[in-house]
Amino acid sequence: MATTAGTRRSPSGGALCWAAAPVAAVRFGRWAPPRAHSWTPRRTYPTWSLSLVRSARWCLLRGRRAQVCGAAVMSATEGSSPSSAVRESASSHPAGRAISDAGVIGLAVMGQNFALNLASHGWRVSVYNRTYARTAETVERAQRELAADDTTASGSVTGFADLRSFVLSLKRPRRVFLLVKAGSAVDATVEALAEVLEPGDIIVDGGNEWYENTERRAASVAARGLLYVGMGVSGGEEGARYGPSLMPGGSREAYQQLAPLLEQVAAQVPGSGPCVTYIGPGGSGNYVKMVHNGIEYGDMQLIGEAYDLLRGAVGLDAMAAAEVFASWNAGALQSFLVEITARILRVPDTSSSAASAPALVDQILDRSESKGTGLWTMTEALRRGVAVPTIAAALDGRYLSARKDERERASRVLRGPERLSGTGHASELAAAGASPGAAGAVAETGPDTAPERVAALASGSVRASASTSRSDASAERALIAAIEDALFCSKLCSYAQGLSLLQRASGEQGWSLDLGELARIWKGGCIIRAQLLERIEGAFRRDPSLPNLLLDADLAAEIGRRHESWRRVVGLAASLGVPAPALTASLSYYDTYRQAVLRSSQLVQAQRDCFGSHGYERLDDPGRRWHTRWLSGGDSAEVSS
Repeated sequence: MATTAGTRRSPSGGALCWAAAPVAAVRFGRWAPPRAHSWTPRRTYPTWSLSLVRSARWCLLRGRRAQVCGAAVMSATEGSSPSSAVRESASSHPAGRAISDAGVIGLAVMGQNFALNLASHGWRVSVYNRTYARTAETVERAQRELAADDTTASGSVTGFADLRSFVLSLKRPRRVFLLVKAGSAVDATVEALAEVLEPGDIIVDGGNEWYENTERRAASVAARGLLYVGMGVSGGEEGARYGPSLMPGGSREAYQQLAPLLEQVAAQVPGSGPCVTYIGPGGSGNYVKMVHNGIEYGDMQLIGEAYDLLRGAVGLDAMAAAEVFASWNAGALQSFLVEITARILRVPDTSSSAASAPALVDQILDRSESKGTGLWTMTEALRRGVAVPTIAAALDGRYLSARKDERERASRVLRGPERLSGTGHASELAAAGASPGAAGAVAETGPDTAPERVAALASGSVRASASTSRSDASAERALIAAIEDALFCSKLCSYAQGLSLLQRASGEQGWSLDLGELARIWKGGCIIRAQLLERIEGAFRRDPSLPNLLLDADLAAEIGRRHESWRRVVGLAASLGVPAPALTASLSYYDTYRQAVLRSSQLVQAQRDCFGSHGYERLDDPGRRWHTRWLSGGDSAEVSS
């Protein structure tokens, strides 16, 4: 069998390693039959690494597995030392040699980025994936990114092709992060890990998992002396790589072991600290992340409806609407989602052959998808008797969007107000009584381009062109400001509903959730991060037992200043036939919550007693239950509860 290895100098001064098939087999830790002399370049290695390659090759020639002689293929940039290199191991780790501070299993987008985040902060990380190609990809990416970043601490990423070697590479207590698909894949991985981990070791599930599954798994591994944490991770792939919001719940003992890592890799908010905290026992971490996602559903739907109103009511195109969102992002609506909305709307469709490319967003199929956490939030709200109409409207909006064929048919059959594309309806809002606001006087001169004009409208310094009269500009400015008010108030309702659900679940599960602390860790890294969370945190710091966010005096006063515009916008949307289910549901939630007496509920309870003898209580005699013969004389009698 001919197996040889050669070297050639690379332009950077390192050695370019050429290896035949058996050496490649060392990297995977298992034998592969040699191919004919087919020389292929591998990677650029510093000279010191070549001895490892030759040693591994020698072991194979002697018929021995690579791990027996302790060989591993290692790669690093020229001038780096083995201790700070990005390492790629053979399939089995030499017994007793624990080198890594943490391990990551599951190397799709989130897992890969989280592993690199850990390494970027100086931690030594072992990685494992069911398919080795992902492991190799992660190690190669780490080599590029960590070497290119001069500010990166000397962390490392080491890849493994089998689970046992991966586990043996970890220092005790072993800290293993799972970022695999929720459900049966997690069960299988946890069961496999439980066979090789030892008492005191920690498993952290960082996926979007149903909280009861987390509690079941925690109880199962506890019998073997293992600690379990269910950790919500928010921020998408960018957050996972550069700083997410982390919501770990479960074993407090485990969290104390994890805190040094998590506090470094989490998003950092100046003056507020790392966006991570111990959430509580059991499945509380996964539950909080679930509700976070429900709030996110509501927030996204509300922004979408505001955008539709800017298009259908104000008459803006996507580029002009982008300027409005950019202006809003500089004020009370500042948030990640508003920021990216402005950026999304500016992206042109580069595939268009038109002289002026249309916005890419206008070419997207109008069918919103979902992965399940919104449905879980709704299921929990129904089960616990908590009203979350904004989140429900957002979920309904996605379900209706999926019925594209039916909607196209309905558009030809069902009647409604005519929506004139590109035609503003600001004057209709003005006729309904909207004031121009405190935006100041309107100048008669200025640019006529839509983005500049709308940016001025949104900021209050309107410059009307020759084609825009003083009254039209004032009405447009008022309408844009009113939509901003409606969006602010509705977003606040979405947060209020989600936090009410968390408060109810906390009491029923015995989790003792700190809602002010949750608002704090959501201020950075996560998808719903927003300036508004600063005020939400303050509300629950002032009164940790606040039954509903809307009862905070500061926020109640803010809605009081904006609610009239909110009402006009919802009314205008209905009159124009612009669908605004989440804006409407939010306003209905607000109005229902502020009523001391609900006449509709009085009638509903009377109906229930009429046809089902369910009984009722009286306002003037609470605590006692009555039944009335509504259809035969109206006689009433007290009934036992």
